[in-house]
Amino acid sequence: MNKIPEAINKRILDDIKKRLNPDFKYILAKLLAIHTLTTIITLAVCPQFGFQVIKTSLNLMHYFMQFGQHFCDFACGAFFTTISCLIALFIISRDELRAIRHHKVILTSAILLVSIGFFSIMNTQLFFELSFLWILGASTGAMLVLELGTKIRLTKSIFHR
Repeated sequence: MNKIPEAINKRILDDIKKRLNPDFKYILAKLLAIHTLTTIITLAVCPQFGFQVIKTSLNLMHYFMQFGQHFCDFACGAFFTTISCLIALFIISRDELRAIRHHKVILTSAILLVSIGFFSIMNTQLFFELSFLWILGASTGAMLVLELGTKIRLTKSIFHR
């Protein structure tokens, strides 16, 4: 029986280890890139804090406001992060999803902080407009999608890559 050379064996084991334990910084960068791109879509249909990237006839904020300011704050925040996380579920690899399940609070916090930073740069009055309900909606939306979506994708063979 032929023995596998040590260098090849080490390379295979290193590759398996790398796949099973993806780099957290890489996952964070990938999520932030996805969030940045989906922000354009999200802001086109639901302006956040008066900031709208592309003017469209569809304006979810108008529909959300029919249920009151508090609902609108919560729903806009949830919509903002939910779209990013949903799209990420289809782009990110299964191994990265496993890692995300264990770090979803940190990743959600990073997405929220980057988003709030962006809005602060674009709107200096954000401090007065930023609502606890928007933050609650944004974090709830992201956490629910990441939790439920990773469970579904990791357990259903339809989504396996």
